[in-house]
Amino acid sequence: MKPLKIALQLGAVALVLALLGLFAWKVSRGSEVDARVGEPAPAFDLPALSGSQRVNIDRYRGRPMLINFWATWCGPCRDEAPALERAWRRYRSQGIVFIGVDIRDFTGDARRFVDRYSLTYPIAYDGPAKLWAQWGLTGLPETFLVDRDGRIVEHRIAPYDSEIDLHAAIEKALA
Repeated sequence: MKPLKIALQLGAVALVLALLGLFAWKVSRGSEVDARVGEPAPAFDLPALSGSQRVNIDRYRGRPMLINFWATWCGPCRDEAPALERAWRRYRSQGIVFIGVDIRDFTGDARRFVDRYSLTYPIAYDGPAKLWAQWGLTGLPETFLVDRDGRIVEHRIAPYDSEIDLHAAIEKALA
C-alpha cells in the first residue's frame, strides 16, 4: 500500500508543477503583442440570453463595439460587471455598442447574473463555447474593442480593474 501512496503523492506534485509551469507560460505570453489586434473581428450570430432574438455582430458593423466574454463562475467577471455597466451607460450615447457573451455557462445562472448586476446591454449566449477558438480566447474575462471599420483595436485578457483603463480603451475604439 505504501508504494501506491508514494506514487499518488508524486503524481500530485507533478500535476501541481505542470500547472505552475502553464501559469508561468501564460504570464510570460501576456506581454507579447496580440496578433488579433488590427485584424477584423470574427462574425457571430448567437441567441440572445433573454427572449427569442439573436445577437448578430454584423448588425452593428460601422459602429464601435466592446465585446466582453464572461461566465457566472468567473470571479473576475463578477468584479468587472458593474464597471462595464457604468461604462455602457456613460458611452452608449456616443454610438458604441456593448455586447456581452456568456460562454461555457447555464442560461439560468447567466440570467441571474445579468439581473444581479443590472446589465442592460445586449447579452449573447454561447453555452457550448462555439466562439472560444474562433476568437482565440484563453480565459475569462476577455474583452475586445472593435473600431468602426470592424478591426480589433484592443484585446484585454484580464478584467478591467481600473475604470481609467476601461475608458481609455473605449476612447480608442471611438476614435
